[in-house]
Amino acid sequence: MLRLAAAVVALVGACRDSDAPAASASAQAASTAATADDIAAAGEVVIAKPSGRYQADSATAGGAITGTVTTSAPLAVGAPVSTGRDAAVCGPTIPDESVAQQGNGLGGAVVWLDDVRRGKPIPLERRLELESDRCRLVPRVQAAVVGSAVNVLGHDDFRQHLRFIAGGERAPRVTVLLDSDEQVIPTERPFAAPGLVVVRDTDHPWPTAFLAVFDHPYFAVTAPNGSFTIDRVPAGRYRMKVWHERTKVAEQTVDVGAGGTTVSVRLEAK
Repeated sequence: MLRLAAAVVALVGACRDSDAPAASASAQAASTAATADDIAAAGEVVIAKPSGRYQADSATAGGAITGTVTTSAPLAVGAPVSTGRDAAVCGPTIPDESVAQQGNGLGGAVVWLDDVRRGKPIPLERRLELESDRCRLVPRVQAAVVGSAVNVLGHDDFRQHLRFIAGGERAPRVTVLLDSDEQVIPTERPFAAPGLVVVRDTDHPWPTAFLAVFDHPYFAVTAPNGSFTIDRVPAGRYRMKVWHERTKVAEQTVDVGAGGTTVSVRLEAK
C-alpha cells in the first residue's frame, strides 16, 4: 500500500503560507531558483497570460471542434538514454517516448482556443495523477484548469527530485521529493496560473512530463492517432493553437457554428 509521504513537498516561494505542508530541510534547500538546465527545459512561454477573466455561462450550447493533428512526415525517434547507476532497476537504457504516432497522426499534442473568454463552466473534477512507473513519468502529457491538484505516485525503487517549472518562469512552481512506494500529498502549486509546466528530475536525465494549464475548459490532448474533440464551443471565430514537445507551435483561425466544425492541423518538426 502506498504510504503518504508527508514533509516531502517543497512549496517554492510559499514557505510562509499557513496551509503549506511542512518540508524537509533537504527539500527546502533544493527548492531554490531553477538551474540553467531547468530554464532551458521549460523554454519559451507557450500558454500566455490571458487578456481578461474567463466568464462561465451555464447556458452555453455551441458546437464541437473535432479534428486531427498530423505531421508532414513521421517524427524521428530519439536515441535511448543511458540509465547509468540505475540500470539494475530501469534496465540499461530508456527509450525515447516523446513520439506517439499512428500513420501521420500525432498523439500527445495539446490543442486549445487561445482567445476564448466566455463559455461553458469550468469542470468540477480537478484532480490529476502523475506516476513514476517503470522509470518513466506517466502520463507524459496532461492538460487541466487552474486550481487543479496533482497527486504524485512513486513505484520505482530510487529517489526522484521532481521540479515543476513553467515556461518563462525562473523558479519552480513546486519541488517534490519522491521515493519508492510513496504518495505525495496532492499539490495545487503547478496549477497556480496558466502556463506549460515541464516536470523534470534533477537527479536523472530521462523522466519528463508536461502539464498544460488553462483558465478555461476549451482544450484537449490528442489521442495516438492525432484525433481530438473540444465540445460546447460558442459560435464565433477563434485562434486555435497546437503544441507538441517535438514540433513548432501551430496557430490557425477556426470558425465555429451551431453545428460545430472539423479541422486538420499539420505540425512542423523543430
